[in-house]
This record gives sequence, C-alpha cells and structure tokens, in this order.
Amino acid sequence: MTLEPDRATRAELTSFIVEYLADWHDRAATMPASGHDLTSEELEYLQGPPAETGRDLASILEDLDLAGKAGILHPSGGHMSYIPNAGLYTAAMAEFLAAGLNRYTGVASAAPGFTAIEHGVVDWMTSLFDLGPDASGLLLSGGSMANLTGVVTARTTRLGDDFSDGVIYVTPHTHHSVAKAARIAGFRNDQILPLAVDADLRMDPESLRARVVSDRGSGRRPFLVVASAGTTDTGTVDRLHAIAQVAEDEGLWLHVDGAYGAFYQLTERGRTVLAGLERANSIALDPHKGLSIPFGVGALVVRDEADLVDAHLGRGAYLRAEDHYQGVRDIASLGPELSRPFRGLAVWLPLQLHGVAPFRDALDLSLDLAEHAHGRLATIDGVDARWRPDLSIVAFMFDDDDKGKAALEAVNRDRAVHISPTVVGGRFVLRLAILNRRTTVEHVDHAIDVIEKTLIG
Repeated sequence: MTLEPDRATRAELTSFIVEYLADWHDRAATMPASGHDLTSEELEYLQGPPAETGRDLASILEDLDLAGKAGILHPSGGHMSYIPNAGLYTAAMAEFLAAGLNRYTGVASAAPGFTAIEHGVVDWMTSLFDLGPDASGLLLSGGSMANLTGVVTARTTRLGDDFSDGVIYVTPHTHHSVAKAARIAGFRNDQILPLAVDADLRMDPESLRARVVSDRGSGRRPFLVVASAGTTDTGTVDRLHAIAQVAEDEGLWLHVDGAYGAFYQLTERGRTVLAGLERANSIALDPHKGLSIPFGVGALVVRDEADLVDAHLGRGAYLRAEDHYQGVRDIASLGPELSRPFRGLAVWLPLQLHGVAPFRDALDLSLDLAEHAHGRLATIDGVDARWRPDLSIVAFMFDDDDKGKAALEAVNRDRAVHISPTVVGGRFVLRLAILNRRTTVEHVDHAIDVIEKTLIG
C-alpha cells in the first residue's frame, strides 16, 4: 500500500471504514455493556509489531473486532459506570475531516478560518456561564489537562514565580486530577489541603474561610480553591455562591471542576443547581462527557483571557497583540500545547448540524432517569439512598457493605448493564452514572431489579 493511494483506492478504504462503523452504530443500542475477556495469547497477538510489508484492511478490521470484544462497551445504553460517553457519529465524521484536512490550529496565521471556528466554539461555552466580555478559553484533551491549565493560570496570576508557600483548597471528593495537576505544577502534597464536607458531601464554606485566615496567619499564601460542579464519586455540586463569596472576600482564585456536570447549564434544572458557577475565575468542562463528543475533547474557560496569556505565552499581556492574526488569537498562547489537533471541528460540526436542542434534551432525559432511579432505590429495604442526586449520578449505600459488593457483582455479571463503585467515608458505595443518551428506563430498572433481588436472596 503506497503512502499516496489513488482516488479509487481511497474510496475503497473509506467504504470499508464507513461500513464497519455503520455496523457498529447499528449494534450500539442493543449491545451489552461489557465484553468478554481476551486470552493472554490474544493480547500478545494484538501487541505484535508491524511487518515490513502491509496487509489488507479487511484483516486489520478483523483484528480491531477482536480487540474491541473486551472491556466496557461505552456506546451501550447499559453503560452506567464511571462517567459514560455514548459518542456521536457526526463528531466521528468531524474528526475524520479534521485529520484528513490536517490543518494546524495552534497558530492562527496557519489556519485562521479553522482557528476562528474553534474560538467560536469556546465563545459559545463562555456565554453559557455569563463569564463576561473578557472571557476566553481553549479546547484540550480532557478534564485533566483543563484542571492542570487552570491550576497553572491561578498560580501565575496569584503567586508569581515564587509559590513555595502557596495553598490550594480541595475536598476529599475533588477529582484526583486536581491534586495530580498541582504536583505537576510544582506544588508539594502539603500545599494541597482537603477541607471538611457537610452531611451532603459539599465543601463547607465556613471551614474554607476559617482555614484561609489560619493559614494566612501562619505565613502561608492561600491562593486557590477548587469547587466541584458534580463530583465523580456522587455527582455532588458544591455550594458555589457561598464558596465564590469566600473566594472574593479572601482574594482566592476560584476554579470549578465541571468536567462532568457543567454542561447541565444547558438545562433549566441544571442552571438552578449550578447557580454561582458564573462567579468562577475558571471552569473545566468536558464536551466528551456532557455533549457525547468522542474522547479527547475537554475545555477550560476563564473569566479573563489575559490571565491565560500571562501564564502560557511567556511574556506580559501588554505584548499579546503579537499572538494575533487579523484579530484571531493563537490558541497556543492560551495553553500548554503548541502542536495540537483541530479539536474544535468535533464540537462545531455536530452543534451546527443538530443544533443545541437535542443535546439539552439528552441531558434532561438523564436527569429524569436519575430521579426515577433514586425514587426506586429509596424504597428498597437494605439500601441507604440518603443523597438525592444533584444531577444524574445516583450514589447509594447499603446497610451491609458485603451485600453491596454482592449486588455490584450480580449487576455486572450478565453484562446487560455496567455500574461502578466508590468509597465514601470508608463505606462501600454504588453509583448509577446516567449520561449516555442511549440509556433507557429499562436499563435503569434492570440494574435496580438485580440489586433488589440480590438483597432479598
């Protein structure tokens, strides 16, 4: 196979791929939630090196079929573990186009039109949260990179070059990527301080205020508080208005990890739960969660673009005109990446093609299913459903942790649905994470039926 196939060969290759994906998407609504394990021989085969000469695409796709049999099948409606992602065929089309066009979007002058499209996607996101006229942001690989970029921006803005005495405030339920980001950004573990949470697992704003005063009195420099707009463990949304008030009073940068939950801002119920999010200095959010965009598209939005530029361009904001092309900002000046894919197309094309309404409807459906699930679980003897879902993650405990573990095993055994556990306060917790637009009330009821049967049996 030459590196420059002719038009007929390109058409044949594309046809193979399109048919393969068409079959996969036809099966998505009815496929099981998890696959069968691969043997050690199969895994060893799949890790094998390429040959000196190529082989036909059909045999390669057979290997892809083999590789895809194992693990969690994310497109399945029964996927309710971790944070689900159904994927979008139209976003896959966009990624094919972006890779095929292979235009570089790190520097605006290299592809000003494509760079403008990506900025437009980010502008739409900042408008969702009313961040103001100076707001900006960028698309990154996911929430981890968004949190890292937010931490670095806060560090540069609030502490400058010497940050050895800086203090970051989190909770035991803050996503682990935040602590990881802080360590990568040069902070020690003793500079990352977990605060107390209340009975609903929310950060306690008064504990935050008291700790800031105490730490400042001991010569440390509090500068960053990280709140959650939907924790991964339980879906809990912190008291954002109260935390924002403490941050404003004490001169802290407020970063909100909304990787899972921030896109619920599109819904009426979500806007109520997320009130105060608009007061953040920076927000991490993931199109590859809330919008079902394929994995690899996260975002960071900030209140003031100059803060991103100061942290990542390497020179003062007064020189930022040098990183424009006809008024279009270089994306590379806003974050850590210089080489980067044209991520914006995977978000822009589906939004243009479908409009915003279907995404809002899918999010609303997940809220409905979460309410249904919690209502059923609350009536089952032996289940402790004390936490009413803020969004679409339903977390619950059992009177007996061992029975909870048995329920998890029973639910995942038949592969119709897949759920995942966590630990809260030393207790075993199960969670139904409902974000896949293919998830139906039948999937939810199946999981709960198995849990109930396990407890009775």
